[in-house]
Amino acid sequence: MGQYTRTLKDFDGEISSVQVHSADLTEVNIAAQLIAQANFGAAINDMSTGSLQQIRYGNVVESNQPAPVDPWAQRELKWRVDFVDAVSGNPYHFTIPCADATLLSTIAKGEADLTDADVIAFVAATEAYVLSKEGNAITVERIVMVGRNI
Repeated sequence: MGQYTRTLKDFDGEISSVQVHSADLTEVNIAAQLIAQANFGAAINDMSTGSLQQIRYGNVVESNQPAPVDPWAQRELKWRVDFVDAVSGNPYHFTIPCADATLLSTIAKGEADLTDADVIAFVAATEAYVLSKEGNAITVERIVMVGRNI
């Protein structure tokens, strides 16, 4: 199983990463997996106010983008993506730093608005690309804004 890491930089220049499991790249699936990977990366960008620092999947792709100009782009403010293994039902999660608070639901307090186009696209891209630790497809259950307690 492959491991994909996307590192983002916040307003203060601090970095934090999103790390998920994905299918190994093979001769048979490479084209489809690279498209799914690009869609997943674009969907993360739409959920985050951070700027891309680095992508790692087997090789390293550097990005020297400056820190974001939005002072709310803080690595401590994250989306926690809760999902289940579609076969075993076991729960898992990953986090996305620099959560874009404009995507919060006005109905489900503290959760992403699952009717927002960017959130819908993120869920679709995540379910198409990410695998559970068991190597199975996943189902996103909810996306919750979390922060660091001091």
